[in-house]
Parts: sequence; C-alpha cells; structure tokens
Amino acid sequence: IEWLTAGDCIAGMHEVVVTNRTVDAIKLATEQHRLLWRVSSTLFAHIASDAVLKPLGRFAESSLASKYPAIYAGEFVEQELAVINLKGNKGEL
Repeated sequence: IEWLTAGDCIAGMHEVVVTNRTVDAIKLATEQHRLLWRVSSTLFAHIASDAVLKPLGRFAESSLASKYPAIYAGEFVEQELAVINLKGNKGEL
C-alpha cells in the first residue's frame, strides 16, 4: 500500500519487545486481576508477481512519487525478503 500511495500510507515493521515497563505493567495487571492479552492487527495481501507496483491515481502526481518507481511485485517481495534477511543476505530498497 505504501508503494501504491507514494508513501502517503507508510508501511512499518512490527516487533514486540518486553521491557522493564512491560514487566511492571504485567505485574500491575495481574494484581488488578485484569486480562494479560492484547490485539495486534496486520494486513497481508497476495499480489501476482508480474503485477506492476507504482503510485496510483492522485498519488502518481505527488511530489514523492519519484521515490516509488514502477517495480514488479515479485521483485519488490524479493527485495523485502532480503532486507529482513529471509534470503540469507541484506538487501536495499
């Protein structure tokens, strides 16, 4: 979605980290007999690898559109996998 909106809707990595504040919050919630769960929603989409990703509609006219050149979805996925080291090497976007 970031690529299609020329960065108007930013993608981000999701990582859960337990800190001392998290541990304190868990202790407090336990003492108060509150539930210890949370909800995190993620959007996944499957796009044909030969589909071209590029800013669409009004986003194509954005001053940021040049930062999102047309790219095949399959190539974009390969780059993303490399960035998160699922291809065994670091990539760049």
